[in-house]
Amino acid sequence: NKLVIMTGLSGSGKSSLVKSGLLPSFHSGFIKGVGTGWRIGVFRPGDNPIGNLADCFCSDEFLDNNHSENQFSVRPIVEAILRRSNSGIHNVVDQFMANTQENVLIVVDQFEELFRFSKYEKKSLKGERDSVAFINLLLDAVKDQSKRVYVMITMRSDYLGNCTEFRGLPEAINKGQYLIPRMTREEKKLAICGPIAV
Repeated sequence: NKLVIMTGLSGSGKSSLVKSGLLPSFHSGFIKGVGTGWRIGVFRPGDNPIGNLADCFCSDEFLDNNHSENQFSVRPIVEAILRRSNSGIHNVVDQFMANTQENVLIVVDQFEELFRFSKYEKKSLKGERDSVAFINLLLDAVKDQSKRVYVMITMRSDYLGNCTEFRGLPEAINKGQYLIPRMTREEKKLAICGPIAV
């Protein structure tokens, strides 16, 4: 799937599985996509999901060498592109990563922060809905199977019902959900002792 949502209870190891398990597998070449290699960005939505996505794109991981010196001048351009249309993610990739055939993986960690932000937006009565625009960016990015953009989301399972607030999100989640299984006592011991031993 182009969109994978990893759900589990608070403290079940979602972020650890992604950061210590999956991302090293991507960088080691164990997980293949449509191109060669991966550019991976990890961020949290916070109280500015589109702005934080723009920061993610402006990191050294994403920008080509010729853009990295102008990171701060490029950032407003990236955010403007993201805000212009639902195709913003593909537009940024096409404009700033045209010289590479690498796959792009966007990891949205602690996705439940978006629901708190959405609640704040509704109460503020400004009429702006960055939370909806952010969801539309993610859904549009994974719609085209021929593109090289993939999205992974980590979210607490008790927020799963909140996804119905956004049109198209529940359907996308149903196609690519992974529920973190409960660890046995031995697995917990290994998760703690293994890294210490290394």
